[in-house]
Amino acid sequence: MVFSEGIAYESRVSMVDTFQEHITPEIGPYFDTTMPSSITGLAGDTVQLGCRVKNLGNRTISWVRHRDIHLLTVGTYTYTSDQRFEAMHNKLHTDEWILRIRYPQRKDSGIYECQISTTPPIGHPVHLIIVDICTNKKNTDE
Repeated sequence: MVFSEGIAYESRVSMVDTFQEHITPEIGPYFDTTMPSSITGLAGDTVQLGCRVKNLGNRTISWVRHRDIHLLTVGTYTYTSDQRFEAMHNKLHTDEWILRIRYPQRKDSGIYECQISTTPPIGHPVHLIIVDICTNKKNTDE
């Protein structure tokens, strides 16, 4: 049994007294797809990529950069040596996991994936576009 929001599993429970089999769904972790899947930011201005995970249980969230398949964070621990990247999560009252990128550059544009540590892992891609600020300066010496 599969739900559009994620993965569901079936467990079978036999009723000994009636010899009938009942199926009860056990919903595993899944992504809240109402979160933005595309973020545009300005070069130099901090951006935050987010994903919201329901029913995480004892699983872990990781952020992976697709360009070079680079594992950036696991939980709130940052694996990359690039100190511009930081994982954020408020454990008290949110299912939201944030990848913060300070001083982003155009080369940081691309797909980042929020992954749940299921077997196999399931992921939610977020497309990041970093643009430069363009100024339109007119010549005033006319």
